[in-house]
Amino acid sequence: MTHPRIPKRLGALLATAATCVALAACVAMPTASPGANPNNSQTLSDLVSSGVSMQAERGSGELEINRMKPAGTKPAKIDKDSWTVFVYLCGSNLESQGAAATKDLSEMVGAAGSDKVSFVVETGGARSWRNRTVSPRKLGRYLIQDGSIMDVGSVSAANMGDAKTLSDFLTWGIKNYPADHMALILWDHGGGSISGVCFDERNNNNSLTLRELDEALATSFKGMWDKFEFVGFDACLMSTLETANVLATYSKYMIASQESEPASGWEYSSIVEYLAKNPSSTGAEFGRSLCDSYIASVDRNSKGFATLSVVDLSKIDQLIQDFYRFSQEMYASGQNQSTLAAMSRGIHKADNYGCNNRREGFTNMVDLGGIVDACAQVTPSAADVKKSLHDAVTYQVRGTYHAGATGLSTYYPLRINGKTELSIFQQVAVNPSYLQYVDRLATGATYNGGSQYQQYSGDTFFEDNIWNWLLGNTQELQQETTDHWDYVDDHTDSSSQITFAEEPQVDDEGTFWFQLDQNGIDNASVVSGLVYELSADGADLISLGETYDIYGDWKTGMFSDGFNGYWLSLPDGQNLNLSVVSATDDYIIYTSPITLNGQECFLRMRQNMKDDNVVVEGAWNGVDASGAVDRNLTKIKRGDVIVPLYKAFSADPSVTASSYEGEPCTVTDSELKIAYDYLPDGSYLYGFCIEDTFGDYFLTPNAQFEIDVDGTIYFQ
Repeated sequence: MTHPRIPKRLGALLATAATCVALAACVAMPTASPGANPNNSQTLSDLVSSGVSMQAERGSGELEINRMKPAGTKPAKIDKDSWTVFVYLCGSNLESQGAAATKDLSEMVGAAGSDKVSFVVETGGARSWRNRTVSPRKLGRYLIQDGSIMDVGSVSAANMGDAKTLSDFLTWGIKNYPADHMALILWDHGGGSISGVCFDERNNNNSLTLRELDEALATSFKGMWDKFEFVGFDACLMSTLETANVLATYSKYMIASQESEPASGWEYSSIVEYLAKNPSSTGAEFGRSLCDSYIASVDRNSKGFATLSVVDLSKIDQLIQDFYRFSQEMYASGQNQSTLAAMSRGIHKADNYGCNNRREGFTNMVDLGGIVDACAQVTPSAADVKKSLHDAVTYQVRGTYHAGATGLSTYYPLRINGKTELSIFQQVAVNPSYLQYVDRLATGATYNGGSQYQQYSGDTFFEDNIWNWLLGNTQELQQETTDHWDYVDDHTDSSSQITFAEEPQVDDEGTFWFQLDQNGIDNASVVSGLVYELSADGADLISLGETYDIYGDWKTGMFSDGFNGYWLSLPDGQNLNLSVVSATDDYIIYTSPITLNGQECFLRMRQNMKDDNVVVEGAWNGVDASGAVDRNLTKIKRGDVIVPLYKAFSADPSVTASSYEGEPCTVTDSELKIAYDYLPDGSYLYGFCIEDTFGDYFLTPNAQFEIDVDGTIYFQ
């Protein structure tokens, strides 16, 4: 058999709580983006919402970073080694559909605590709560201490995706529940650097962006005398460089996951009991315990994907400085199209998180260390970044599918998702050179390379040769940022940058192949194969999806199919419509659209390369129409009914593609068995999909092949 040769890439609180957890979204686009960079005349003191300012002179290798200092006075009577952990519990559909927030509240109340350890919780953000204590019609405020829960002053309902709601809670909490050690946990969905955290289900899933998080923390920080011991995210995708940059002003440590978290989330019994037994612990020591309890508690379906990191935020400024020098080198190297292509190929092989494929959608969160490694040959500062990244990430846990995770992610546009996403990134990017790199990629994608790409300068991000990063949140600044990216409205996914020395063809031995010319090599980053089944009447092409069974040589540009006729199918023999999520030498993760008991979702599977055994990881919802990503994998069980879904393309190009359903398949075993076997005899088509360095793609003409009754495959 041949194998891929080119790897791509959340109890019972008061008697009524269900113990189930919800399938729910963990990424959604904010309904409005925050403000953009202010002009040079503004200073940090001019903007109460700004906890950090950064400035760089064009051509300089250094950033000037200024951070707000705590200005409050420590109360005279605070018990030594006392703890207050503020929990911003935005229930969202994780609670209304699955009681996940109730479960965690139950764990906090039921744990063996201490009178020196207080959890001060604000609840909201859900249409309904699955217990008798919390009301969805107000923001609940509760003190949980040593096995008891008490309402300590609930207030009127407000949007938990608004900065003022968080700052009001923290300002009130810091004044009324000061402690020797204070910490903050933000609980809900997370969307990484772009979408932020805490999506309020009662307010159109509005979320706290990183700029709004900074605004809230800067306001409440005026009443603090020291930094938080840690800020943690019991949420998806929040362990990013951009998040760490915001938090470094306010906290000693950050605890967060690069990947999606299961809906069950953190183990709060372990958290409460650890602090009760170890009240003098540091954020780093607490974080290590939390990571270990988290990785031990996640279910089998999630364990391979799980990540959690403890980040020493005192080390972030050095990392940002080193990353700035690296970004300058990366940007300069990318002016050479061949070097840009090589960097792009490496970045596409790096660990990425949430989902990043055309079936499930794109989060565009990529491992920071993976990006650095992909560019190391042309960036002398790469080693400095890897060292400072290692120093900053003091501890991490990671499942087998993220063995290369380095603890922090950053935004990288594996696919250009539109001007809203890019304008938000401009507001959180930690240096101008990396921002320019992203902007140039978007320019290349929009204009298919061309003169706009070749003449790109990045001047727009500088004023009088100065780049300023200040968090002003005004409508004028918001509009200025958005306007720059208007050009992306013209973006399409198709590429005209792929050219050939030899056009795709079938040779005398029945091999489908092509050769890129030098321009094609210098513009291509990923090659895959697409397989279609020809309908019995020959009128429709039914998509079976994607394969990486391809032989390729980037030096010569020679690529040929390594397709052996094997495919993944349900127990009843129906072929699945496949996309590759990630691939390594050890395994391939596939996704396939299905209905599970009548609900559309995606089936995720892992094929082990040593023995071709296929394990079903579970079903999830991918990215929905609002840009939200599911937070859990549902185990497939006996009696479940699965229907495979396909796209059917007419032989007449003027006819729009249609959706096509297979036949119901009932799971009869304790686990769903996926076969890896020959396609049934019949007529099929195969075409190459070549992705360029900007994330756009080129589809070659298809070649028809036949599989006969004895499994022999041959191209016509």
